[in-house]
Amino acid sequence: MIGDTFGVLGPKKTVIEVARRKAGLSQRQLAEYARTQQSSVSEYESHRKSPTLDVVVRLLEAADAELAVRPMVFWEFIEDSVAGRFAVPDRLWSVPIPECFARVQAWKYTFPPEVHAGWSEEIRTWDLSVEFERIDFYELLLQHGAAPMIEGAVDGVLLIQAWPRMNLPEAIRNRWQPLIDATTATQDGPLHDPGGFNAWMSNEIGVPLPKMKRRRRRPRSVADYIGED
Repeated sequence: MIGDTFGVLGPKKTVIEVARRKAGLSQRQLAEYARTQQSSVSEYESHRKSPTLDVVVRLLEAADAELAVRPMVFWEFIEDSVAGRFAVPDRLWSVPIPECFARVQAWKYTFPPEVHAGWSEEIRTWDLSVEFERIDFYELLLQHGAAPMIEGAVDGVLLIQAWPRMNLPEAIRNRWQPLIDATTATQDGPLHDPGGFNAWMSNEIGVPLPKMKRRRRRPRSVADYIGED
């Protein structure tokens, strides 16, 4: 799945190039699978020519990918006397598998001198499939990372899981906490139909989906907490 908001610092790669590279295809191979010319693929990827949406979909399908639409993330930059300058998004997001568990690297010059004072190398590497390394990298990015770095590495679900164990300045934790709370709270919107399967089945058998009543959450009593940590 290729998101429509993909971008990097510097010249942006097209979704066609991203899909092609992820599939391990050359421009010639992608053109053959999509029954088009290699020159056309080259022009699309270099922004010399703009493909129609139908062409984009056809090229992505040839690379075993699909175009996905997701809400954009908007950032606010905060200045704090203790934590310094840091970025806060308006929502959490997902980093697709396997990127959320990838090995990542960062130049020390990306961060303030006091951050990389103890680094023995100019470039450090973290393995995000290892929990303590993932938490260490998340802590670094939330405090000192540029917005594109945070958005490209910090997965919302993994962040929620790590949140209680993360060591962050109070100002940063206070700014991110509402995002955690809003994401994990009971949702009041329409009931979710995973994959649209229930609607499909309802249409197949000719029986309308029943309207589900939202259950009111029962206040938890002291007994509910017995045995909890």
